[in-house]
Amino acid sequence: MKWRLIIAVLLINFSAESQNTYQLNEKVTDFPIPDLLNGPESSSRFYKLTESNITILDFFGTWCAPCIKALPHLAALQEKFNGKVKILLISNEQKDQLEKFVGRRQPFSFPVVVDKDNIITNLFAPPSYPYTVILNKEKKIIALTDAASITDDMIDGWLKGNMETVSEKPVPAKNEIMPTSSNFVSFNKLVQLSQEFMYAAKTGDSVKTYTESLAAIEYDTLRNQLTTDDEKKAFWINLYNGFTQVLLKQNPEQYKTRGKFFGGKQIKIAGKLFSLDDIEHGILRRSKIKWSLGHLNKWFPNKTEKQLRVDKLDYRLHFALNCGAKSCPPIAFYKPENLNPQLELATNAYLKEEVAYDPDKNSLQLPAILSWFRRDFGGKKGIIQLLKQKGIIPAESNPGISFKRYDWTLYIDNYKN
Repeated sequence: MKWRLIIAVLLINFSAESQNTYQLNEKVTDFPIPDLLNGPESSSRFYKLTESNITILDFFGTWCAPCIKALPHLAALQEKFNGKVKILLISNEQKDQLEKFVGRRQPFSFPVVVDKDNIITNLFAPPSYPYTVILNKEKKIIALTDAASITDDMIDGWLKGNMETVSEKPVPAKNEIMPTSSNFVSFNKLVQLSQEFMYAAKTGDSVKTYTESLAAIEYDTLRNQLTTDDEKKAFWINLYNGFTQVLLKQNPEQYKTRGKFFGGKQIKIAGKLFSLDDIEHGILRRSKIKWSLGHLNKWFPNKTEKQLRVDKLDYRLHFALNCGAKSCPPIAFYKPENLNPQLELATNAYLKEEVAYDPDKNSLQLPAILSWFRRDFGGKKGIIQLLKQKGIIPAESNPGISFKRYDWTLYIDNYKN
């Protein structure tokens, strides 16, 4: 399977070089280009490939919706500043996947570095995707941002020597996919399988091998290899998001009867059938009753649920589960080794975009998720405290609360278009 090679490399590729990553204002030294698509064959080294006043290095993934969405914007910038700006995409995906992506989009404007061994990616260590590094003529890093945020005025300023830097990549919007690249793959074999399945589901590849492998897991293996809450959360969140994508792409009409869609036992894991509700409310919410605002537990959860569920409910899972609707949180590839910062990033991005605070009216509009599962957040008082901790509302405020309507419009990204 395509990720097996990446997994093997990542487990051994944390060399001293990968630990010394490039920072803002540092000069990038020349290095060989491991493999290149859609570029000149003579460009075997980085400096040769990036001979320009400004170089835009865009760390990119075919699974990353905002990365793809930004490509026309980058193409327009490259055309406007022809000869002065060069754009280079860098991806750690497999070459065959990138070839299919580029081939479907001819003519394609950019060379793509195939960094399947993470040699270049580890040098820059993107904290999340999308992630873009700006270099000047001397190959000094003058900005860290994302492609969609780059404007004509910014490039004009950089070309004129106004090197005002962006010291921090902005918090991504909620519709962004936000895995980190250098620590993308988990050491846990079952979580690896869930990541591979999620990747195939998002990129439109066949998931047959993965669903068969998931169904064939020995039940005792499932219990014994997912022992911590972080392992359980990463595995089941990946599966929830992956199966939502697969099932709705196979038959979007299912979404017209959402109760049946979420409640139907369509997912076979370790020889047992699960519904999306089983995963969310039984395993991840520790046997909570779905429609009880988070207040009520199931009286008699079944044996399987009790054996597989988490020990402690984590409210942040509500910002990680993607139900296929426009109001849903973004999709990421979760792993137990880095779960806490991943969930924090997802939480911050969702709340930042979805919460509307009006200081003049002392009013607060909250996403419907916070209403449906309010007890998971500690009730209204807990929600207010959370928003204060996140800096979304002032610490001294005590606003009135209302909840937004949930937009159930079906929204499944199709990267083949």
